Amino acid sequence: MKKMWCITEITREYRKRMYRLLNLYNKPYDPELPVVCFDEKGKQLLDDSRKPIQMKPGRIKKYDYEYRRNGTCNIFVAVEPKADNHHIQVTDYLTRKDFAS
Repeated sequence: MKKMWCITEITREYRKRMYRLLNLYNKPYDPELPVVCFDEKGKQLLDDSRKPIQMKPGRIKKYDYEYRRNGTCNIFVAVEPKADNHHIQVTDYLTRKDFAS
């Protein structure tokens, strides 16, 4: 299981790195030096175990809290915000090869 990081203290080193990153984001767009943000996330694929109760006038659609697990997938997202480019790829697994491609 992955551990989530959290900031316990804003140190000098943290502040230095934060401002360096903010300055990078603040630079004008240069196609020769693209700024690309990348992230990945594993997700469970879920399905309803019971049919939802359909909406009626004055009532919202209702879903049961139970679900069926339909496996997992991994979502990769790469964004070049200043060029308005993005790429999203869903893979069955998180492998080195998936990460590299």
